[in-house]
Amino acid sequence: MNEDEMISRQLLQLARRIKQRRNLHIQDLNLTLGQGDALKYFAENPSQTIAMFKDYQGITHQTARVIVKHMVTLGIVTLVPNPNDGRSKLVQVTPLGASKYAQLDKHGWQTSEELFTGFTPEERQCFLTLARRANANLERE
Repeated sequence: MNEDEMISRQLLQLARRIKQRRNLHIQDLNLTLGQGDALKYFAENPSQTIAMFKDYQGITHQTARVIVKHMVTLGIVTLVPNPNDGRSKLVQVTPLGASKYAQLDKHGWQTSEELFTGFTPEERQCFLTLARRANANLERE
């Protein structure tokens, strides 16, 4: 196995571990992965439309609508008229949704803390720089 293969393997293992933890945290909140992603998006980007979420996630409008519809049923978000466009509604996070988002965010920070245990600030910055460059390389394809 050459060095590039070893690096790729380590990155895949890291991605799997992060994803496993994320999935467990989302399940603890009784949400699906799609609902967890939507909650994070709408909590961090207030008063957005389903179409904006769809574009952000790169999913179909129908999929985004189903995710949001289920979240409305769970009381995590509400839909309110869009004052700028009568054809769409804005998605707003409810107090229950805000509580779940806070828990999700806390879990994310805990994972991050564990991930970077023993890293110096310089190593963290280097990791970020290299990760951004690697992502940019793949986005160009």
